[in-house]
Amino acid sequence: MSEGLKLTREGGIALIEMCEPSSRNALSDRMRADFIRVMEELHHDEDLRAVVLTGSGGVFSAGGDLKAMLARHRAGETSGAEDVVGRMSKLHGWMRRLRDLPVPVICAIDGPAFGAGFGIACAGDILIASDRASFNASFCKVGAVPDGNLFYALPRIVGLQRAKELFYTGRVVDAAEALRIGLVLEVVSTEALLPRAMEMARMMCDASPVAFRLTKQIAGKALELDDEALLAMEAQAQAICLASGYHREALQRFTEKQPPKFDFR
Repeated sequence: MSEGLKLTREGGIALIEMCEPSSRNALSDRMRADFIRVMEELHHDEDLRAVVLTGSGGVFSAGGDLKAMLARHRAGETSGAEDVVGRMSKLHGWMRRLRDLPVPVICAIDGPAFGAGFGIACAGDILIASDRASFNASFCKVGAVPDGNLFYALPRIVGLQRAKELFYTGRVVDAAEALRIGLVLEVVSTEALLPRAMEMARMMCDASPVAFRLTKQIAGKALELDDEALLAMEAQAQAICLASGYHREALQRFTEKQPPKFDFR
């Protein structure tokens, strides 16, 4: 793995660290290429049970690499809308794969998550933040629209009116406000952030991977489908889960008064 991302494993947990702190973990070409490779690898990993995604150097991600964008303009390397659409298509490709990983994705956010970095954070299933974390949909400040899947993700997390306000103003949301508006699940100290994320991931490793995958698939459609469609998906998924070995073992443990394998705290 190159320096854009660092991927390490602890059993079924994949820890992904964005590690270009000199550029505030901006989405350089190298980091984008690493994300494509890592997502491809993880989607084919049958032993994967959870993912923790974080930044380095006290920054989650500053989003797009504005210096590189300006350099491309000056060098005449940006040919027009077609060039931008192509780059956005590649961005959407690996972000879609991150969002759709069939396991829990926990984003541990320390420091700024700005622009597309905000979008990367919102691709997680659970967001936990350090007390120095901050969030900013700053696109309006550079004459751009929100990207990084924020049009989809942010209204679903904080509501449409709040998402519009953040899009329109480009203001910074600190950790305390992020917790208050439901953007993050927990706020902890900087020192406790990664240990807490890994603790969550370890607990989730004991859950049924089939049940988690199906739950994530259906929950992802909860605000798009009507009740009847969701009931149909629920019935199909439950038929699979209740026929699984994991479910039978869980019933056995319950009747024998043994503690459950999965007990999230």
